[in-house]
Amino acid sequence: MNHDFLRTIRGFVDYLRLDQGLSARTVAEYRRDVERLAGDLDLAPRAVTREDLERHLANLARGGAAASSLARSVSSYRRFFVYARRELGASSDPTVDIERPRKPRRLPGFLSEEEVARLLEEADRGLPYPGRLGEALRGRDRAMVYLLYASGIRVSELVALETRAIDLGAGVARVVGKRSKQRIVPFADAARERIQTYVESHREALGPRTARAFVSRLGLGLSRQSAWKVLLAIARASGVERRVYPHALRHSFATHLLQSGMNLRSVQLLLGHADLATTQIYTHVTPAGLRDVHRKFHPRGE
Repeated sequence: MNHDFLRTIRGFVDYLRLDQGLSARTVAEYRRDVERLAGDLDLAPRAVTREDLERHLANLARGGAAASSLARSVSSYRRFFVYARRELGASSDPTVDIERPRKPRRLPGFLSEEEVARLLEEADRGLPYPGRLGEALRGRDRAMVYLLYASGIRVSELVALETRAIDLGAGVARVVGKRSKQRIVPFADAARERIQTYVESHREALGPRTARAFVSRLGLGLSRQSAWKVLLAIARASGVERRVYPHALRHSFATHLLQSGMNLRSVQLLLGHADLATTQIYTHVTPAGLRDVHRKFHPRGE
């Protein structure tokens, strides 16, 4: 390792620890990244060029470094060379044109239509709750699972939903999403039947002490964790092997609509996404299905 680089690293570590007040763990990460760079290049800090950094990052990538690790390394190098330029009087910063590697967007998990059908069938059968409230709790669960898939709402929106916000006649619900934005979401007749049965026949049996539609056996508003546990138990009983969680039903809702030919803008409105780019990730989930839709509807698709 170059002696000038080593000496500068020591000063950099003191600067991070004493002047910036960073935690010992964060300082150790910066130090490890920069020492690895110094060992690979064996150059003085003032001699390092952008090309040197690019070769170094390429070597790390070939060695199996993840995008998140490379992105952190670039951040470490930028901070180090800002410090080195100030302390050593270097005329240029080799990190100026270096881009942080982007973390690959994680594609949302979703269920097939057959898996959703099995899940809904199990919800209709219901969990084996003991005692006199068993049927009321099964009615609640049934309404929740059907509504999650039928509307694509978030579990946080589900548990916050108030009874007065559900219009059974129109088959829509008014939900409050992120940043307190309201939107109207429709739900299919199959969901409406279960929701109506729950609201009119089962909810009162649970002794509700809240305006929220979905309540616990104590009559209190259901928590997100409780709703998740209900869905997990139904998924296990259904035999669906894929990991099932509330957001998976939201992803399934969006994916199945796109596969059926709904346009992206409409799906965005239903999901309550502020940015269309957030919705566009679903176009990468099932490209084969979307190609079929494109061939069917595009005037030159054949």
